[in-house]
Amino acid sequence: MKAQIQANYEERLFSYVALIQGTEPPGLVPKLAVYRELTRQHSRHGVRLWEIEPLLHPLLFSVETDLHLATARLLEDPRRADGSLFAFLDFCTKNRSNITWKSGPPEVEVLEKQINELEARRKTINAIMSRRDKFFAHLDKRYFKDPARIYIDYPLDADDVIGLVNAVIGVITEHQLELKGSAAISVGEFYTIGIDNMVRNLETGRRKNFPGQLD
Repeated sequence: MKAQIQANYEERLFSYVALIQGTEPPGLVPKLAVYRELTRQHSRHGVRLWEIEPLLHPLLFSVETDLHLATARLLEDPRRADGSLFAFLDFCTKNRSNITWKSGPPEVEVLEKQINELEARRKTINAIMSRRDKFFAHLDKRYFKDPARIYIDYPLDADDVIGLVNAVIGVITEHQLELKGSAAISVGEFYTIGIDNMVRNLETGRRKNFPGQLD
């Protein structure tokens, strides 16, 4: 029984690692890095960013939606999805005596702290879930008539979303560290640098081809 539970735990954990660190398709880490850097560029340039490249405006909305959907998938109500991170933490709590980390069984305090870190962001989780359920996955009549209303009814601050996603990544990374003593190298920095270089190149090209437009 202990071996079976340990194998189940490790299989589920490695699936989460793939979902956050994967590159094909991009996981939560690269999605977050792209979103965070695009929002940083927007904070830096303001509406001038859309003058550098108009397509960056719909791209930012698209990346934001993709990040929301990927996060919602991991934070689903455990009664609806066994793959929910909350279901995983519940499994760990109930079976911790049969799970072995390098230091021994997971401590109750550690698992409770992880759950509390997620629950502390419940308002953000609920807003993301509501956007998904009422607009992105299923179109409620209210938002069919007025799509922009979803952003009014369920407001989300970019920093709150980034904080929530970092908390999700942190929980999975901590389990990986405690189990193996090491974690996968983050690919986030590669995407951050890529977005920064892209905006710089677009700005240089805009200045070259349309002198005076950005002045």
